[in-house]
Amino acid sequence: MVSPVIAKNQRPEAFGIQPFGDPVPVTTQAVMYRFDHALSSQDWVMNDRARRDRCHAVLMLSGRAHIRLRQGTIDCHAPALVWLPLGETQAISVNAGADGYLLSAADDLVARHCGGSSTGTSVPPVPGGGLPLRFAADTVHNVTPAEGSNNLTLLARSFDAIRAELMQNGLGAGIVVGAHLQIILTMVLRLAKGMIEQRDKHRPGSITFQRFLQTLELHFREHWNIADYATALGVSERRLGSAVMRATGKPPLTLVHERVIREACMRLEQSPLAVAQIAYGLGFRDPAYFSRFFKRYMGEAPGAYRRLRRAEERARDHTFAAWP
Repeated sequence: MVSPVIAKNQRPEAFGIQPFGDPVPVTTQAVMYRFDHALSSQDWVMNDRARRDRCHAVLMLSGRAHIRLRQGTIDCHAPALVWLPLGETQAISVNAGADGYLLSAADDLVARHCGGSSTGTSVPPVPGGGLPLRFAADTVHNVTPAEGSNNLTLLARSFDAIRAELMQNGLGAGIVVGAHLQIILTMVLRLAKGMIEQRDKHRPGSITFQRFLQTLELHFREHWNIADYATALGVSERRLGSAVMRATGKPPLTLVHERVIREACMRLEQSPLAVAQIAYGLGFRDPAYFSRFFKRYMGEAPGAYRRLRRAEERARDHTFAAWP
């Protein structure tokens, strides 16, 4: 049985000064689990009251994990980095013998160090626009750092550094943890090339457009209509439509549909679930409608798309196996 790092009470600092302006002890806002080749599977329930304000990150160094989301599931095998934003995660199960880390961090901690804090503070912008770390933090990611790569080594060091800071709870621990959260989310962006390509493709974009993309990531599975997005952003449908058209040349609904299709393709390629279960996980009440929707955009039914991609994957595997 793996136990979490026990949070220590923050020590009173000399002269009554709270170092680095940390508003709360970092040990109340983050916890790290280290699973190291345990003999049995390990399970965590993440939708209880104590964890609802949390983001989660899973680094798999070996073995497999099954992650149940609010809608849908992720089955990942090492090496893998999975980032799970606020409100998305229901449960995490790690197979026996797996090696890796599970980080649970309050969304407020992520926001303070990666931008977009509800308190009004944020990381200063980097010249040239910087990296959209908060955009990354609001999105589910399942990325694959190559075995033995520098990316994987850097991630393992950051997870281990956060674990050490939470155990020691020394001076400025919150700053160190925040810095490594930035590294982890930067690695997410580095490995999730599609997000960077999407951001570059749509530049320049208004603040309304950028906020629409962020809100889309959070709600595309709920099949919101454009009026819902406009209400959430506090703008009119006409203003939202104009902002999106200026940035992309497409109406907002097309971007919504494209986001659903990207997610559907990813799940069809990576998930063992039946097509009907994938449809339900994407918010479709009728699998037959999902199939028609998918075929209209992709030119083939979901089942045919999956079979073709898996055949291509098997062909690549055979090619690699034939190497000397």
